[in-house]
Amino acid sequence: MTAFPTTPRWIVLSDEARALEDIYFFLPAMAALRKEGTRVERFETRRWKFSPRLAQARLTGACLLIARSLGREWIEMLEAHREQHGRICYLVDHLYSPELLSAEEGNSPPEAGSEDAQLQQRLFTLADEIVVVSEQLEAALVSLHAKVSLLTPPLTGKLPDLHHLEQSDWCIGFHGTLSHRDDIVALAPMLRDIQTRHSDSEVELMMGRHLPLALSDIPRLKTMEAVSWEGFQDYCSRRRIAIGLAPLMENSDNRAASWLRFLDITRMGGVGIYSRRAPYVDLIEDGVDGLLVGDDSAEWTAALERLLGDRDATRSMAHNAQHKAHEVGDPLRVLDFWRARSTVARAR
Repeated sequence: MTAFPTTPRWIVLSDEARALEDIYFFLPAMAALRKEGTRVERFETRRWKFSPRLAQARLTGACLLIARSLGREWIEMLEAHREQHGRICYLVDHLYSPELLSAEEGNSPPEAGSEDAQLQQRLFTLADEIVVVSEQLEAALVSLHAKVSLLTPPLTGKLPDLHHLEQSDWCIGFHGTLSHRDDIVALAPMLRDIQTRHSDSEVELMMGRHLPLALSDIPRLKTMEAVSWEGFQDYCSRRRIAIGLAPLMENSDNRAASWLRFLDITRMGGVGIYSRRAPYVDLIEDGVDGLLVGDDSAEWTAALERLLGDRDATRSMAHNAQHKAHEVGDPLRVLDFWRARSTVARAR
């Protein structure tokens, strides 16, 4: 039987999800945990030539956090020496078997097909606890594992003053990644129409050279290249928008998304227009701290006209959105989550 050290120790086995690790662990929790005596480190698994013996020596007795994915050789090593580690938490923001999202509707869980899906299934089995970032993921996985916990995103930066909303020219921003391409392309005709009729607004997209042709002829369009996670955090701290777009269309590839987009829009000082479905439908109070709309482009047009036309009401919603962001994004909630798990004892 392995004798675990008495000092709590977290090792994050980092694969390709550095932003996920930062948002849900390092930024809200690392400094406080270290101050309390917990050892915390990030282990870059892809930059380190794998050696089972050296890896096992490094990991023995530690609580492990795995975010989204992990290489096959690492999974095999953990499976072979499971009793030598403390608690293993698997942080999930994506399902490599998207069919799992429909399992809650009565369908049988699908057989894992791709290699990524098979490796994720092994991580489900290996983990003491699956930590998910959205209620959609929680519903999809709760019947597949004994312990599934929801951890919603924290606010990772300061909120701005809203002086930019007193200016005459307003920015409509969409800062989704390329995985959101189809969602924003669906709004292209609506954006062209809005920009044709409003000379005091610009549209900003973060797609650069990957800008879809359908979006290229929007009047007063500003497009910039996608940036790194660290670069985007710096950009959010400096950039100011009036309106943020968060489309999540039916059959979107992003159905498992958290409501991190709400925090991004609010950090840039904007009011969001959100699709009327999870994760936004239970978060946004329609007309109070944002607007909820269906997939019909006419609803998006009406929402933009409302925000551009009644600027006093828009400024009020922006203030309310900041209050909500402070409430739902309190980093202390995330710190308490990991503090409660900073023990060497296994959960099951």
